Amino acid sequence: MVIHMIILAAGFSRRFGGNKLLAELEGKPLYLHVVEKLVKLQTLRPEIRSLMVVTQHQPIVDEMVRRGIPVSWNDHSEDGISSSLQVGLESVTDRLREEQRDGEGTESYFCFFVGDQPYLKNTTVESFFDSFKESGKGIGCLKWGVRTGNPVIFSGRYLNELMGLKGDKGGKQVLHNHEEDVYYHEVLDNQELFDIDRPENLGKIG
Repeated sequence: MVIHMIILAAGFSRRFGGNKLLAELEGKPLYLHVVEKLVKLQTLRPEIRSLMVVTQHQPIVDEMVRRGIPVSWNDHSEDGISSSLQVGLESVTDRLREEQRDGEGTESYFCFFVGDQPYLKNTTVESFFDSFKESGKGIGCLKWGVRTGNPVIFSGRYLNELMGLKGDKGGKQVLHNHEEDVYYHEVLDNQELFDIDRPENLGKIG
């Protein structure tokens, strides 16, 4: 099992009234809280093969280049979240082809994160990955009560279906199409699933 982590950071922040991803939370842009956590996680988990960011915001591109983190530009963000998801998937296609040529025979998984979810903990993501693998399912996501949230992970066998999404329908559309193959991982704190939509939502972490 190899995992490709993709951070979606290309939204328009219409409800926020400005670019929320660049809004500061505890001294740094909102999206960097997610990026820095996942960079650290990648060093701890050998099954994580890649990490990249999808965006339409030049300051994010500049910072990712400065840090040496792969980043892909989404020219069609107005088409909805499906466009960012597909840009991310396309960015790892070459690596997948290399794995197939090398005959690794290990199934690839794509895990999508969002840049406005700063309260998510790495310990939760690690527990999610471990339990998802044990479940034998092809799709997994976090859950608190009846609410589901990011990250969401997909087996490579759902690649074509993900690439066929249109408009503002994200990966959860594929999840709902295959409920029998979904693993739900319960979080202990619902704050971890909270994404920032309005300026008044910005608060302290922890």
